[in-house]
Amino acid sequence: MKLKSLAISFFALVVLLSGCGQKATPVSESGKSETKTNTEHPAQKEESLTLEEVFEKTIAASQDLKSLTVKMKNEQTITSSSDSEPMDISSTIDIDVIQDPISLYQVMSINMPGEEPMKTESYFTNQGFFTYDPTQGTWMKLPDEMSTELLKTTEQQGDPAAELKKMQEYIEDFTFEQDDSSYILSLNASAEKFNAFMKEQLAQSFGQELGLDLQNVDVSGLKYSYTIDKKNFYPTAMTMDMAFKTTEGSEETTLEQKTNATFSNYNGVKDITIPDEVINSAQEIELPQ
Repeated sequence: MKLKSLAISFFALVVLLSGCGQKATPVSESGKSETKTNTEHPAQKEESLTLEEVFEKTIAASQDLKSLTVKMKNEQTITSSSDSEPMDISSTIDIDVIQDPISLYQVMSINMPGEEPMKTESYFTNQGFFTYDPTQGTWMKLPDEMSTELLKTTEQQGDPAAELKKMQEYIEDFTFEQDDSSYILSLNASAEKFNAFMKEQLAQSFGQELGLDLQNVDVSGLKYSYTIDKKNFYPTAMTMDMAFKTTEGSEETTLEQKTNATFSNYNGVKDITIPDEVINSAQEIELPQ
């Protein structure tokens, strides 16, 4: 099933949200709005910053970003008209990323019903893309032409300023809050309004690789929250709930995903090196003629 592959590959579509003129509503660390009587709350000093200003400062901070560590937890439910029971899949993904030259090291663990937990390990540098296939017990290497395209795509998706600019037209859909240490940007989007945008993100991420016909994909919901550190304007956390439906012939499949991610170790990843034993033992995948 294409959607099964999609679920395994479906990393969070990380986008920052922007807006003009909106001031951040003070909230406590628990997420409840602060009362007006709390005049000594430290966050009041930051109230003068608008969402647009936070957006601009975050873009400026991203220009100096060299590396970071991302940790994700995904919970997915796939429901198909051809299957009587929904399929629940959980995964964790730990990624070290260096921006220039773009490279990453990733460990992903997947739990699927009726199967043993599966752990994969991947390296992605200008030497190519190497991934461990736990079912075969071997390292695999993608062809160089595929690795080059993946590197280009990863480099583009790793530009937070580009993602910010894509969202400017959705200003009125945001809520903008703050606590003592962070700004919180949240979105509860109407499916109709965001359908075209999310289809574009799906296409850029993995639509072509999976042969997914995006004309038959319908995004039915999106809830999103992004937390930005007040001191350095780096993102520290992201949550996203997303649902979309695809139709292929008479089969209708729905995927619902909940993602929680944390971002840390900014500029702390100094080097990603593919071990010699991985390079020497990897079997290169051949492209079909």
